Amino acid sequence: MQPDYILRQRAYARLRLIKDAGRLGTVSEACRRHQVTRKTYYKWLKRYDGTMESLMDRSRRPKSHPKKLSEHLHALIKRVYQDKTQTDKHGNRRSPGLYRLHWSLRTYHGFKHSVGAVYKALKRMGFYAPAKRRRRRKYKLYEQPWPGANIQIDVMYLDPVRGKKQYQYTAIDECSRLCFARVYDGISVHNSVRFLRHALDFFEKHQIRVDQVQTDHGTEFTFAMFPEVTVEHPFERELRRHKIARKLTPIGKPHLQGKVERVHRILRDEFHNLRYYRSIEKLERSLKGYLTHYNHRRPHGSLDWRSPAQHLTAYQQDQRVTYH
Repeated sequence: MQPDYILRQRAYARLRLIKDAGRLGTVSEACRRHQVTRKTYYKWLKRYDGTMESLMDRSRRPKSHPKKLSEHLHALIKRVYQDKTQTDKHGNRRSPGLYRLHWSLRTYHGFKHSVGAVYKALKRMGFYAPAKRRRRRKYKLYEQPWPGANIQIDVMYLDPVRGKKQYQYTAIDECSRLCFARVYDGISVHNSVRFLRHALDFFEKHQIRVDQVQTDHGTEFTFAMFPEVTVEHPFERELRRHKIARKLTPIGKPHLQGKVERVHRILRDEFHNLRYYRSIEKLERSLKGYLTHYNHRRPHGSLDWRSPAQHLTAYQQDQRVTYH
């Protein structure tokens, strides 16, 4: 919105235009001096009634809003938003993502408006504060053409259970986003090899032949940071035994492990931060149940709102049709 003094300056300029046209006796000369068209002159002359207010800018707000959301739709958005908002074990409120909320409204409630309409409605209701713009680094997105082309593996630190630290090993297929995870009481070479064997069995069960495994430079995965060590790392030896290629991400570039880092964030928001666990057995059972939901029922925006299992099945069916 323009300050009042700027609006008055514009009104005075239009008044000078009208007065100059009368003084010069020709509209064309006055318009040439003020650098406006004759159409603009006659517009303001018609509006002028002898007062300065008649030459002020008027609101351009449309008189009708055919696509304006009704009170019923506002109430629907508010209800679904509040139903999907959860409070974690630390007392923090975890609201659903905007695009996930829009997908739920469109799929289950027949909502036909855009994502922007949902965002504006939530902002009007006070759920979203105006976002502060920030510059984002542009990263090149890496997508794999077939399942098993590259499996990202990483470790996530968990809250202690009965005073003992816990760690989650996670593997995710870059193409299908199929995820596998296990919880261990320590980060070690032995646990890394155990997890790799379980992960390979999991992907084989889903008919995925693993071609390459990608990790960072953690000592649980490689001795690359210690050139004086000449023996082969057991994790890499296990990969070589299964004839699987090895890939290390460059140091200082965690975005190249973006898919496994993203699934770690999802697991924190939707699983680990929601409750405490009194035993390792309960944690492992609950994690197994959540991963079944993640792989078979949870829709993914990057997969056109399909689950990883649905995306994998669609790929495998497409391959059968192609080769037959």
